[in-house]
Amino acid sequence: MTKPLSASLISGVFLALVFHPWQLDLLVWIALIPLLWSIHISENPAKASLYGWVAGFFFFSLNVRWVYDTLTVHGHFSEYLAATILLVMIACLALFISFFSYLCAVAKNSGFSYCLILPTAWVSVEYLRTYALTGFPWDLLGYSLSQSPNLIQIVDITGVYGLSFLIVFVNSAVLEALINRSRSFSSVVIQLAVGMALISVCALYGWTKISDYSDRSRTQTSHTVGILQGGIPQGLKWSESYRSLTFSKYEELAMESVAKGAEFLIWPETSVPVVIGGENLSWMAAMEISKKVNTPMLIGAPSQTDSSGEISYFNSAFLVDGSEILSGYDKIHLVPFGEYMPLNWLFPVGPGMAAREADFSAGTVMTVMKTGNLPAFSVLICYEAIFPELSRMAINNGARFLVNITNDGWFDTTSAPHQHLFMAKFRSIENRVWLLRAANTGISGAFDPTGLLVDSIDLGESGWINIQMSAPNSVGSFYTKFGDLFAWSCIIVFSLILFRALTHQQTSEGMKYEPIRH
Repeated sequence: MTKPLSASLISGVFLALVFHPWQLDLLVWIALIPLLWSIHISENPAKASLYGWVAGFFFFSLNVRWVYDTLTVHGHFSEYLAATILLVMIACLALFISFFSYLCAVAKNSGFSYCLILPTAWVSVEYLRTYALTGFPWDLLGYSLSQSPNLIQIVDITGVYGLSFLIVFVNSAVLEALINRSRSFSSVVIQLAVGMALISVCALYGWTKISDYSDRSRTQTSHTVGILQGGIPQGLKWSESYRSLTFSKYEELAMESVAKGAEFLIWPETSVPVVIGGENLSWMAAMEISKKVNTPMLIGAPSQTDSSGEISYFNSAFLVDGSEILSGYDKIHLVPFGEYMPLNWLFPVGPGMAAREADFSAGTVMTVMKTGNLPAFSVLICYEAIFPELSRMAINNGARFLVNITNDGWFDTTSAPHQHLFMAKFRSIENRVWLLRAANTGISGAFDPTGLLVDSIDLGESGWINIQMSAPNSVGSFYTKFGDLFAWSCIIVFSLILFRALTHQQTSEGMKYEPIRH
């Protein structure tokens, strides 16, 4: 049992190494093999489940270790409590890879090739992780290919799950080659060839899409959009004594950006450090800045509404033009423990770590905003950018580009802002739209419809960038229209495989124990 446990540990470490800060992305094509081998030799599904949990534990221990820094530095948790919370979180996330391993151990008796069983099982479990218990699709396997521009273009059909399928398929083909090398040479060659062919097809498709966009963008009208990054430290941004300096900083950045031609300005999430709609009217300083530079702006701020004496708080974005608020959006997908405390009605321990006076309430409408000649757009606040369904909703509602405002100041200089950025870029490719991103402390930037990072402001810096954003005649893609059809196809296929394995097992047991009749 020691060898498969060690092998699973190696897979967990390898999986972590393919993401930031290491980004050894070539390793991903073999990273799962030790775990898959452990599942192959497992005596029963329970042991396979343990091997998967070990792999998951070491993967998430390295991948989300930034949670500890966030809790201790900005959440003011004790080191002991922060470490406990992180370990519980890692142990729970590891259950997803444990579940994958369990399912594969059951399905391996179905008679189907690992090249079909393992990729469909992986995608099924990743899809579960995206939505179960509000979802946490952080660094799904396909995101490890973010630095391979040609390969990742296929997500406009399959979503990120198609890349995960491709990676697991190749790992499975190599596993098949290792365990069957002396028994069925021809089938091994075929499976490896299919894996290489899939990679080649994806790369060719990506090259075609990138070339096509490059040709079309030359004839499209462009708009100049300014992205502002104040670089306000998380520990200071809510200080009343620092408030005037915050507005002064954004006024300075706005004036510089507009002087260079910006026709629209984007501020980060909660860059206005006052609750809009509350008694404190200091937030109107942002309106004065818009009036002074004579330019519409998108600002991020907490807001409140009062309905029959009951106050609700929201994490919001507002489109302002001078003294007028043209439109607003309230964040739909909130961060548990950050913006609200789950089961707070049962265990009243106070609001989420990022909430102000009380837990935030969730918005219900994906607003489409419009100003001047600028194409219509929708806003994704913070980690809403890692949920593909929200971006699809925005484009299907009529948005022609996406804006992601975020406050990654919670993560300081850890790997989290980089991981967050790389995941956000996939929303631009999936829907073939521009995605403009403004972050309080970075990383701000802009992705064109092929996912190319056109320009950016580094982590921890203060500054602005002006983006020449082309206005395509049409946006959207197969993925925009049909969503996770590929993922659901994998779920259906794997369900059939699992059904075949279970019925085959019952038949075998019946034959084994059926008494001999004379």
